[in-house]
Formats: sequence, structure tokens, C-alpha cells
Amino acid sequence: MSAGLKIDQQGPRLRRLWSLSWPAIIEQIMNTMVTYVDTAMVGVLGAVGSAAVSVNGPPIWLINGIVAGAGVGYSVQVSNAVGAEDTQRVRLLIRQALLAAVVCGLTACTLYELLGGYIPQWLGAKPEVLPHAVNYMRIYCAALPFNALLIIFGAVLRCMGNTKTPLIYNTATNLLNLVLNFFLIYPTRQWHGLTIPGAGWGVEGAALATAISIMCAGIPAAMTAFCQHGYQTSLREGLRPDRAVIRRAVRLGVPSAIERAVINLGQIAMTALVGHALTTAALAANNIATNAEGLCYLPAYGIGYAAVALVGQSVGAKNQEDAKAYGILTGAIGFLLCLVTGALLFVFASPLASLFNTDPLVVSEAALALRVVAFSEPFFAASIILTNALRGASDVRFPLVVGLAGMWLVRVPLACLLVLRFELGLAGVWGAMAIDLVLRGVLCMVRWHSGKWLRLSGLSEA
Repeated sequence: MSAGLKIDQQGPRLRRLWSLSWPAIIEQIMNTMVTYVDTAMVGVLGAVGSAAVSVNGPPIWLINGIVAGAGVGYSVQVSNAVGAEDTQRVRLLIRQALLAAVVCGLTACTLYELLGGYIPQWLGAKPEVLPHAVNYMRIYCAALPFNALLIIFGAVLRCMGNTKTPLIYNTATNLLNLVLNFFLIYPTRQWHGLTIPGAGWGVEGAALATAISIMCAGIPAAMTAFCQHGYQTSLREGLRPDRAVIRRAVRLGVPSAIERAVINLGQIAMTALVGHALTTAALAANNIATNAEGLCYLPAYGIGYAAVALVGQSVGAKNQEDAKAYGILTGAIGFLLCLVTGALLFVFASPLASLFNTDPLVVSEAALALRVVAFSEPFFAASIILTNALRGASDVRFPLVVGLAGMWLVRVPLACLLVLRFELGLAGVWGAMAIDLVLRGVLCMVRWHSGKWLRLSGLSEA
């Protein structure tokens, strides 16, 4: 087994954690920054163009979240096999992951292509927006099989200990998307005497740019996993479905997929509450605050990717001490990092909000929302990281229960109460969100320290 992919039991855990975390953290930052630029490029098209893209956001997040759940089912098994130094099983799992990616991608593509003419309409797209929104959905969804390869094999590579390759592919995908946007969205124009060619396809050009970018990254991501040093495998070794692998993938992946779907649907409900019960300024401020707050917890997602790999490999190696230590270490570092970023979010809420909008009322409401939620960021970071650590230990149902309860028993009903009964406006929405995030973090910390996951991971008989 390659020493670069195996947990070094004698080396400092912090060094191992850092080597896996920093590429994932940079990947999250790059993805977010490029998303902001991409949004601005589409925003030039005006309200109709922006609405056509944004209305498709929730269903796209939903399907990508479900595919990511499938990725959990295979990537956790890969991390366990790497930890157990079972090279043959890793190779089998890579081939089985390819089958899963193909099935998930083609199913998602077929379903969304059939429903593409209806989804934007169901989500309230206006008549002038609807044709562009439908075209965007259908063009984007042609790339879903390739996106499934990118998502699932990105997770597999991270759990093998290779976090640099997903960074490269995802960054390249986003940068290519920006370049293609430049030529496909806008028409041919003059700039300082130079003629810059352009297709002038608007919203449809933005969709095509995204689809091409994803297609260019999906297959290379899968090929990298097949060629990973120490685990090289070939399609000639067989692609016959393995029932035991699929059963375990379903057991691990379905709760994760449901969790992501439940949370995504809750976020859609919260946006609907703001849109129907509050002002246009509040709706704009809510969107701005959501984008700005995302910067705060980016490190937690990077550390979370490392947590699932490190805990999963420790479980595979039957090393209870390392599994416990990596969960505590990753959770503590994430909490402290986001304690700092949360404080910065509180202090610089107004300047940060003003980067996204110049309307004083919108900036003021967005800044208030950011200050309300700032106190919950360390707990949110802990929940993100420990949820991944629990998945690495095969404890996948607990995060589902916590996500379901937090969103639908706390956040949504509490937000409705604070907005509709106590008339607290956007602050009430974000106050309910903050309470939900704190609760999730506390419950995940209690779960990890209880050690109940040890039995599920096979590290304890008790």
C-alpha cells in the first residue's frame, strides 16, 4: 500500500489532518469565489436572466445532494478498505462506484429532462422567464451523468487520501465555466479597439458553459481513481454488480441522501416564507446574507472531508484510539476556526453585505441577519465536521435524524412563529436558523463523545 495514502500511525495527527484538509478548504473557497463571479456574469443579463438561472437552483441542488449521498455509500467503504490495507477490495469498490455513478447520472438526467418543462413553472417562474428557465434546465441536465462521475469519484478520491485531485478538477471546471461564459453569454463586442467574439446566447449560453465544463471534468475524475497509485484497476476486471457492496452502499448512502434532500427542501420553504411574508428588500437581503455567511464556514467543509477519510480509515484499520482522536481533533479545530470567522462576520457584517448590494436598506437588513447568525457559526462548523466523522464510522442515521428535527421541528416552525406572530422580520428567520444550527452542533458533539458510534463502526461490541 502507498505510504502516502495510509494513515501514519506514528506521525503527528495534526500533520495528517492538515495534509488532507488544506486542498479541500482551498477547493471550497475557489468554488465559492467563482460562483460569485458566475452569478455576477449572469446578472448582467438583467432580472429575467437572473431569475431564469436562480429558479433552477433548488432542484439542481436537490439532485446533486442526492447523488452526493450515493457517493457517501461508496466513499466510506473505500476509506474502510484503505485503512484495512485491502487493496483488492478498494479496486472492487472503485469499479462498483463507476456503476453507481452511471446509474445515478443517467436516472437523474432522464428524470429531469422529462420534467424540465414543468419544474421552473412549479417553482413560480413568470411567463417571460419560463422559456429561458426551461432551456437552462434541459441544457444543464444533459451533463448530469458527468456530474455524477465528478461528485462520486471526488468523494472516493478524498477517502483514499487524495484531496488534491478533486481540488484541481473542481477548480478547473469552475474556471473553464467562467471562460466559456465570457464567449457564450455575451454577443460580439468592441473593447478598446479590440473585437471580442461572442455567441450572444444569454441564459442558454450560461447553461451550455456549465454543462461543457462539467463534461470535461467528470470522466478524468473517474480515470484518476482507476489509475490511483497502489490501487490501479481496469474495466476488464469486471463490472458485474456486487450485491454485498450495493447493500452496504444503500445502507450508508440513503440516509445521507435523504438528509441532504430534507435540508434542501427546508431551505426552499424558508425562502418561500421570506418571499411571501416579507418585503422585496428583505428577500434581496436574505439572498445576500446567505451568500456572505457561506464564506464563514468554508473551512469546516474542508476539514469535514478530511474527517470522513481519517475516521473511515481508522475504522478499517480497527484503530479505536485514532478514530476517537480524529473526531475530537477535527471537531475542535473547526469549532475554533469558525469562532474566529464568526467574530469577523459579526464585526464586518455591514461592509461584507455592501459588497453584494448598494441599497442601504438591503445592506442594513442583511447585516442584521449576519450578526444574528454569527454566534451559531462555531456550532454549525462542529455539526458539519462531526456529521462527516460519524459517516466515516458508519453512523449515518443520526445525522439524518438531527437534520430532519433541526430543520422541520425547529427552524421552519420557529421562523414562521417569529415572522408571522411576533413580526420580527428577517431577523426572526435568521434567529430561528441560528437556534437550529446551535442545536445541531451540540447534539453532534454529544453523540461523538457518547461513543455510541463505536458499535456501529464495529470498533466495539458494547
